[in-house]
Amino acid sequence: MRFRYFDPMQQSTVEGDLAAGDEVAELVGLLTALRADCVPALELVGRDGSSLVLGIADDRAVVLWTSAEGASSHSVGAGADRVSFDYFGALTQVPGHFAVPLATALDAAGTYVDEYAASGAGPALPLVRD
Repeated sequence: MRFRYFDPMQQSTVEGDLAAGDEVAELVGLLTALRADCVPALELVGRDGSSLVLGIADDRAVVLWTSAEGASSHSVGAGADRVSFDYFGALTQVPGHFAVPLATALDAAGTYVDEYAASGAGPALPLVRD
């Protein structure tokens, strides 16, 4: 599975491959160290064109899922505030009720990396279609 994120220090996109789902948490650790005020989003892309974006905001994250057919969905959480993250150099804000605990988002992203190629299943958490 491919990953990509925008490095605000280098002003460039970083891309690479993930071999296992547990590498997602390592990447998120790297991203949170890049910039404290607004963490860059992590995008995971399947071979079929599907993608999962993690928009990280402190101890929460928004999961944005796009199927291979182009249907998009977002995670469902709680919170009345707005959540902000850096999506490839652009400040992106979404309603707080899109955000789930970071651990839940990491688990969903890790499962996507480990299982999507074999099963084609989307992320394992509640999603609402956009």
